[in-house]
Amino acid sequence: MDLDFLLDILKESGYFGLFFWLLLGSSTLPVPNEIIMMTIGAAASQSRSETLPIFFTALGGVLTALTASYFFGRFIGWPLLNFLAKKERFAKKIAASLKLMDKYHAFSLSLSYFVPGARSVVPFLYGFSRLPIKTFVCFAYSGATAWLTIMFFAGYLFGEHAKIAGGYLEEFFLAIVLVAVIIYGLFKVLRKKRGDENEKEEPILPASLSAIQKGSPD
Repeated sequence: MDLDFLLDILKESGYFGLFFWLLLGSSTLPVPNEIIMMTIGAAASQSRSETLPIFFTALGGVLTALTASYFFGRFIGWPLLNFLAKKERFAKKIAASLKLMDKYHAFSLSLSYFVPGARSVVPFLYGFSRLPIKTFVCFAYSGATAWLTIMFFAGYLFGEHAKIAGGYLEEFFLAIVLVAVIIYGLFKVLRKKRGDENEKEEPILPASLSAIQKGSPD
């Protein structure tokens, strides 16, 4: 992706131009999102005083796009899902996203941004399934923020060589996803073990105490 193109957007339209381009225009480009975000980081390195404003503008665009996908799924999910499922390319993405969701549940929102193809589908599917918005924000925003931070500052450090560095990102992301899955698995095992121990140690409440907790007048 051309660095001068992004610099022109920032020069001509400012942060609002970058925000709306990320929200509406970047998805139409045949360029991986990783390279787009690294190029934005490279553009920020040209004017270090604007690094944080550019970063938060990019973050705002990404999070707004995620949230829009969630609400699209929530309010017009079935007609759109039925239409996309008939397209072979989208059907494969939907099937892969459903497997990810079935295996990792809400945590798949955090993982999905590191999986090309899933990052745009998983939020939509969770909107369709009416996942509570608080749960969506917690998992989706944390994953997207982590992804963007890595991409943005990798581009910032590599500068004009961001596109070359982007070619090695697939292996890097696979390693990150693998580590995240291992941590998640260990967390589940430890939580289950602690729950089993609590069940063994916790005494059964007397019937009278249960009645008081339920608000019985006796």
